[in-house]
Amino acid sequence: MNIPSHAAAAAKLLRSRIGSTQAVPDERERGITTIERAMQARVRRRRAVGGGVVLAAAAGLLLMAQAVRHFNQRAAAPTLIAINVSQAGRGTALRAGDRAQPLAEGAALGAGQRIETTADGGASLQLSTGTAIDLLGRTSFRVDSQGAIERFALQHGELSAHVAKLTSKQRFIVATPDAEVEVRGTRFRVGVRERGEACGNGSRTRLEVTEGVVEVRSAGLSILVQAGQHWPSDCPSSRPAVATEPGAPLGEGRPAVREPKPAASMIVDRTSALAQQNDLFAEGVALRRQGDVGGALRVYQEVIARFPKSPLAENARVERMRVLAKNHDRRASDEARLYLARYPHGFAAQEAQQLTAEP
Repeated sequence: MNIPSHAAAAAKLLRSRIGSTQAVPDERERGITTIERAMQARVRRRRAVGGGVVLAAAAGLLLMAQAVRHFNQRAAAPTLIAINVSQAGRGTALRAGDRAQPLAEGAALGAGQRIETTADGGASLQLSTGTAIDLLGRTSFRVDSQGAIERFALQHGELSAHVAKLTSKQRFIVATPDAEVEVRGTRFRVGVRERGEACGNGSRTRLEVTEGVVEVRSAGLSILVQAGQHWPSDCPSSRPAVATEPGAPLGEGRPAVREPKPAASMIVDRTSALAQQNDLFAEGVALRRQGDVGGALRVYQEVIARFPKSPLAENARVERMRVLAKNHDRRASDEARLYLARYPHGFAAQEAQQLTAEP
């Protein structure tokens, strides 16, 4: 339909029908012209409205496309996991490439950075996922990636880890010079021996699992190591495996393992392990009383790393917290947070909460 032509026809009809007695010619002509212009203006408004609707719809589609693209970009972008580290003992260094510097208090680790501890040193790492990693002395530990895939490298030394439960899209991997360890929410200890200490299939890697299941990949083979076991199985364990407490709740995805009736040799091993724990903890207490703060922190850290399931591990964490607080060390609040993360209802929970609340 051609609306402008209809407007002109209507105006012509009005001119022919309006008589001279109604209005003078000039007034009549002005009235007809006014009506004609009004009708044409109405047509223009309709067109403008129609065009505006089309433009609005197009703009809406454009905005929707941009929102979808932005959402996909955000979904594709990996969320980096924060890693904070506190020093235990003395001499721990942070290395990036060829540059090494003393580890700063509360330092945040990023991909490509390495932690190196001395014989008298150690370090505790706290990940934003809830995972905690303890490094012993003479350890070289590197962060390779900290996204959906958490990947680390242990060149030499020893670490103890309590890995928080991961989602189906997350992975936690520790690579050593001759093996790769992957876990999904568990407790384990892994170390790399000197070149002259290889055994079994020639591996220098040693793994001990205290909770859950760990997959080890080495020499083209993949092996599952369960709680209470060590790898390589034909190499002597560096320490007696600490069995899970009877009646402890099984974590989701953790296989139900029945504990056999302890043999006499197992009882001897556990007694020996308890003696080692007590001796090590007593050494830390003695160093603290002698005023050797760094030495005490290092020994307490070793108790935590070597015997994570022992009741003395909690005591050692508390002693570290108290030693740091007594010496007005800012790491006391970090240690308190580590304690609360692992022992939210522990005997020193209130004390730890006070330290984390202090400015």
